[in-house]
Formats: sequence, C-alpha cells, structure tokens
Amino acid sequence: MDYLKCVCEQATLRPTPNSQEKKELFARTGDSKARICLYGSNKAINAFSNFEKLGATMNTSKQRQVFVNMVAIMRTDSGSELGAEANDLENVLLGYRE
Repeated sequence: MDYLKCVCEQATLRPTPNSQEKKELFARTGDSKARICLYGSNKAINAFSNFEKLGATMNTSKQRQVFVNMVAIMRTDSGSELGAEANDLENVLLGYRE
C-alpha cells in the first residue's frame, strides 16, 4: 500500500528536483520497496522485478500492464479473495485511456 501511495504522489505532485519533498518521497519509496522484498511473496517480487526491468514508469502499455499485474498479485497476497479485472485496476490506478 505504501508503495502505491508513493507512486501516486510522484505522478500527481511532481516534486521539484533536489527539493526536500522529493528526497523524502524517494526515501519513502525505497523503504516501501524494501518491505515488499522482505514480506512479499515470490510472485510479487518477481512481478516487481519485471516492472523495474521495464524502467518502473508508466510510459508504455507494456509497463502499465506489468504494473497492474504486480498490483493484482499483491491484492491476492493481502488476502483478497475477490478477483479484479486488469482493465478495471488500470483505469482506477492510472486513469482511463481510450
């Protein structure tokens, strides 16, 4: 959850380079990534690794697809028994795109 909050903050706030706000945001992002590596399942870590290999941004449809897959795996890991459609997750997390 903390990682998703950091991703959303980076996307919406766009802190200025070298600002204290950006330094704090990147520190929180690093902390949340470390916790995913400690507590996440092998599938979640593998999905996260795939996202990182693609640049850990949302610029391409492949990056968005891999990110949404990672979130879907984390949902399952958190105990959610209800599946969610990948398109619905993408629309909610990243905004609707035609």
